[in-house]
Parts: sequence; C-alpha cells; structure tokens
Amino acid sequence: MNTEVDLHHPYIQQLDAIEEKDVVVIDNVTALPSYVEAVISPHMLIVACHRGYVITKEMPDDTFMAHDVAILPPDQIVMAQKASDDYLATIVYISRNFSAQLSQKDIFPRYQTRFRRKPATHLTDEQFASVLDAISLIRTISKSQSAYRKEMLGNLVCILLNLVGEYHVANYPDQAMPSGHELIFNRFCEALVKHHCESHEMAFYARICCLSPKHFSEVIKLESGLSANEWISTYITIRAKDMLNSHKEYTIQQISQKLGFSEQSAFARFFKKHTGMTPLEYRKRG
Repeated sequence: MNTEVDLHHPYIQQLDAIEEKDVVVIDNVTALPSYVEAVISPHMLIVACHRGYVITKEMPDDTFMAHDVAILPPDQIVMAQKASDDYLATIVYISRNFSAQLSQKDIFPRYQTRFRRKPATHLTDEQFASVLDAISLIRTISKSQSAYRKEMLGNLVCILLNLVGEYHVANYPDQAMPSGHELIFNRFCEALVKHHCESHEMAFYARICCLSPKHFSEVIKLESGLSANEWISTYITIRAKDMLNSHKEYTIQQISQKLGFSEQSAFARFFKKHTGMTPLEYRKRG
C-alpha cells in the first residue's frame, strides 16, 4: 500500500486556502490524497460521490459509493483505504474555526449522533440533485468578494447540513432515536478529541461519562467493536504521526509533551508498540 502523500492532489494544494477562505469546494476529485492507515482531518468534510466508490473502514459495509453524501466533523478518524479507478466526487471543506461557529447555530449538533453512527447517507436521484444544487450555491458564494460572503456561506452550509440531515432521517427511519449506549459512545468521542492530550487513561473517560471503568469499557466495546483503550491509542497514534509528518519544526520531545506524555521515553515506547517504529524512525521514513 502506498503511504506517500500526493502533493498534487487538489486538497493538499488548497490546505492554506481552506483556513483563509473558511469554505472551499473542490470538484472533480478522482483519488484520495494518500493511502494511509488512518488520518484525522482538521476540517469538516461534506463529500458527495458522483460515481465509483471508496473503501473505508468507518462507513457501513466498508464502501462509500455513488449518490452517497458523507458528513465528517473535524477531528474524526477517517480510514479511507482505496478509491476505484472511476471514482469522482465533490468535496466541501469547512475550516475548523468556521465549523465551530456553525455549531453554535445548533444545526450540525442536531444530527451529529446520526452522522457519527452512519457518516454516509445514500440518496435518491432527486435528493442527490438537491444536494448538488446547494453545493453549487456554496461554490458560487465561496468565490465571491461580497462583504456578506461569510454570512451567506454560513447560512448556505447550515442549509446543506440540514438538508442532508433531513434526508438521513427520511431514508433511515429505524435510526430515529440513539440508544443509551450510542449517546455514551458519542460523549466518549467528544471527550477524546478534547482531552486526549490531558489523559490517556480509560478511567478518566469513564468518569466523564459517569460510569464505572468496567461498565464503560463494556459499553464502548459493544457499541463500536473496539475497546476504549484501543480508541484512545489509535487516536493518539494518528495525532503523533500527523505531528511527526507535518510539523518538522517540533522536536520529538516537544511532540511528546504536546501529546501529554510525562517523558519522551514513554512516548517512544508507546509509539513503537503501536507502529513498530520509534518516532525518529517514522519521521526519517517520511
């Protein structure tokens, strides 16, 4: 499997623009930016698949296909593995800061539990056409020089999220109400994003969820198929890889501290256990 990042991929080339412009629409996406074990996107992604498919571990049946629209919030683990030769998608990238502002409007949180359980929504022809119409408006406004550009973009993105959310409710009526276990898992995921540099201990997250460590561990395993410790280790490992690859200005000692390890040696042992390499070996490989 290729682990090299495609520097010519439109996403890689637009990274700076996403932060500057808040919302960027990238059309005619025909490949993934890289084939890696997993990544954590700093941005919110709205992905509309026109044709082909992507094999991805976090989607039901491991496949994201034509007429699927996926909503992925910032900091979510994405495990895309392979795109078909005929894959074609449009992706709306929304910066972390802008998506945080949108969350205050209570649009995305309304459907967050649903999208965490099932990120992709399979749409009818008519529904997919409506989503593309909404994306077309976002594309137009994102390129405008209007003094009200940001306000209009916020409203349009909220409309798009609301639209996909309503289609999700209509197309998957059996998922109307999350179970108690799903709510606990969602709370754990939110806490992991917020506190992974503060604590790597499962008991810490059990306390946040107001459960005993034993009960908490059982709930997370039943709901997701992975233990809480596996989720914690995976998230921290992906964060570490990203910092080693993308922040050459940080020393390994600094990365260790930023990720909440008491000593660099503890970070090195953790990283080697989960990757088979030391942090220095991993960085040199890139």
